[in-house]
Amino acid sequence: MGFFDSIKSKLNSIVVGTAAGEWAVTAMAVMVFADGEVEAVEIEKAKVVATTNPVVKNSIGSERGGLLFAETVEAIGVAPSAMVQTYLTKLDVLARKVSTQDDKNFALAGVIAVATADGDVERPEYELLLRFKALLGATIDVPGPKA
Repeated sequence: MGFFDSIKSKLNSIVVGTAAGEWAVTAMAVMVFADGEVEAVEIEKAKVVATTNPVVKNSIGSERGGLLFAETVEAIGVAPSAMVQTYLTKLDVLARKVSTQDDKNFALAGVIAVATADGDVERPEYELLLRFKALLGATIDVPGPKA
């Protein structure tokens, strides 16, 4: 087994609770709206992460992850400023159900993958990542914003 096969195997063996998977997918969808400029390509990149990320695949499954992501993006898209706040409240409640430190860290890592998918973390994305980290009580670092 090669080095990359070993890493892939380890990633695919990540198993987290259902709450962590639901939290991660919902937070990924909210992250798309963080900077106020939502582009179809950004939504598509986030959707790929939401359906292929091991945190999601091994907790709620890719199909459920894709449906939850699409429903959340659609709901927020109706009235972004109001709905983002609604989903932040929902994420706060859901974060309390994410029990283990590993689940918290893996859930946040999935959202970081969405925030960094375009190469840069914008200031609003960074601030949202910090908020998510605090909500979860995660212990991993978040990438800083671009200068």
